[in-house]
Amino acid sequence: MTANKKMKIRKNVTGYLYVLPVILGVLFFTLLPVVYAFINSFFETPLKPFSLTDWGVFVGLKNYYQNFTNGYYRRRFLRSLGVTFSYAGIYIPLSLVLSFLLAVLLNKSVKGIRFFRVLYYLPVLIPAVCSGMLWNRITDPDFGIVNAMLESIGLKALPWFQTAKSSMPSFVFVNLFTIGGSMILWLAQLKNVPVSLYESARLDGASKLRLLISITIPICTPMILYNVIMSIIGVMQTYAQVITLTGGSGAENSLLFYVFNIYDNRVQSFGYACALSFILFAIIGGLTAIVMKTSKWVYYTEEG
Repeated sequence: MTANKKMKIRKNVTGYLYVLPVILGVLFFTLLPVVYAFINSFFETPLKPFSLTDWGVFVGLKNYYQNFTNGYYRRRFLRSLGVTFSYAGIYIPLSLVLSFLLAVLLNKSVKGIRFFRVLYYLPVLIPAVCSGMLWNRITDPDFGIVNAMLESIGLKALPWFQTAKSSMPSFVFVNLFTIGGSMILWLAQLKNVPVSLYESARLDGASKLRLLISITIPICTPMILYNVIMSIIGVMQTYAQVITLTGGSGAENSLLFYVFNIYDNRVQSFGYACALSFILFAIIGGLTAIVMKTSKWVYYTEEG
């Protein structure tokens, strides 16, 4: 064996040793749990300690199709899908538009602008559980600071998460405080818009609105596509905020999100909960495929 080959092997071994913790982490904490859950989705069993021998009673595809044959499961399944899709239909467009407009406003070269960028991004740094607990105190119907301020100026206190009618608007409002994450992505994309395009358009007499519609938005379409896909993936997995804000599924199951339905069924039927997880995987994959298939409106520059 030549010296060059020995050196190459030594470099490869060193590289594999560096990535070994990541490989083991993916294997033991991602791949194996996924395979274990997939196998369990074909068995009927309550939540139990991890075991590779006791799988329970094999039921085939029952855990998958009972969402349409069993009345109880069908009602909760359809309800959770309805709540999740309703939230997605409201939150995703609203967060995209607001984060984009916020990025446009903060994409200025003025003194102190970095302070406001950091200020709007700070809520993103708060973990979802901590954020939910904080908002739970803020929106408390009896001791919450918001209702106290409203009552101090003679206005009526808001019900927030106490009624089914107000739960979804309140939940959307609370989560809009995290649009700072998308704002940062928009700012990065806006920095890539060639200044020469703006200068040429201004010489032709284009207004600021025309610049936004004809130059900024078309060049930002790749980021729009990315944000839509990531928002779909995130929204479909909404859970932590709900459990910390309401302690359950909200008034009259008004916040019965899909993932909460999975969590709620884990004890009664662990196999059914696993089946719901893979149905969610298929739904997210299908929605992502549809978005990608209909993405002909995305404009890629020569550099991209």
